[in-house]
Amino acid sequence: MRRGVAILVTLILCLMTYGSNAAPLAVWVALSDTGGVHAEAAESLRAAFERNLPGRVEWRIAHLSQFHSARPEPQWVVAVGTAAQRAMQDLFADDPTPPPLLAILVPRLAFERLADPERVRSGLQSAVFLDQPPARQMELVRLALPSLHSLGILLGAESKAHLPALERAARERGIQLLASQVVGDGLFPALQGLLPQVDALLAAPDPHVFNGQTAANILAATYRRRLPLIGFSSAYTRAGALVSLHSTPAQVGERGGELLRQAYASPTLPPPQWPREFVVTVNADVARSLGLPLDQEQLAERLRLKEKP
Repeated sequence: MRRGVAILVTLILCLMTYGSNAAPLAVWVALSDTGGVHAEAAESLRAAFERNLPGRVEWRIAHLSQFHSARPEPQWVVAVGTAAQRAMQDLFADDPTPPPLLAILVPRLAFERLADPERVRSGLQSAVFLDQPPARQMELVRLALPSLHSLGILLGAESKAHLPALERAARERGIQLLASQVVGDGLFPALQGLLPQVDALLAAPDPHVFNGQTAANILAATYRRRLPLIGFSSAYTRAGALVSLHSTPAQVGERGGELLRQAYASPTLPPPQWPREFVVTVNADVARSLGLPLDQEQLAERLRLKEKP
């Protein structure tokens, strides 16, 4: 009897420790840049995965240029940033069964432009976007500017595809969204035509519209009309946007690690998604000049409460 119990206990212990004794999975993490936000996101991803599954992965974290060959093939590939996503897709382009690819810290527009739709549908390619979901953006507008009726947005040729989702989120909150498409070099005619019709302007993360050459002039134009600008990064808040909504590299990376943990028990990756955590920043000087008593911590907390199930 004792011998039978001992054998049973041994079998149970073997089953319990089998996973931890298995060879670690090889995961490549390709960085678009070796430092800054890309390294921060990669480290956050690794830490989020290791927190629950320590020792299960053999990590190779390096600049995209260090991945010269697709062999020996890893179990997963993580691309941090758009350049890394493009490089990793190119590296495995001739592979009939490339490893699953998770892109993080990528704008939704850029991911969808590069990704293989069939691989996305089959769970072999996914992403954690850098930008924010339309519902969260519109909820922030409603909380920060409760008396607002009309909201303007400038869209480029690619970002106009997301207009229906933005319009739906605005309509659900009683906001009239007025969009103007920028064609070619017609940014400022589109801006000048839109601003007189709206109570605030929402900045879309479209590099054709908002970039290093245009941002300062757009901010100046809204400020002259005393119209709040809602931005998509803390840099815009510092530059003069009333309020911005964004996720930090660490928050995006942590969500990426959570997706890898889910994929560890499944043959496929979860669908592409927005970051779960976020930050709200307020420019106190701009808020004061507009007579708006805004507190960024309170805004962020109210926004989080709205998203709780």
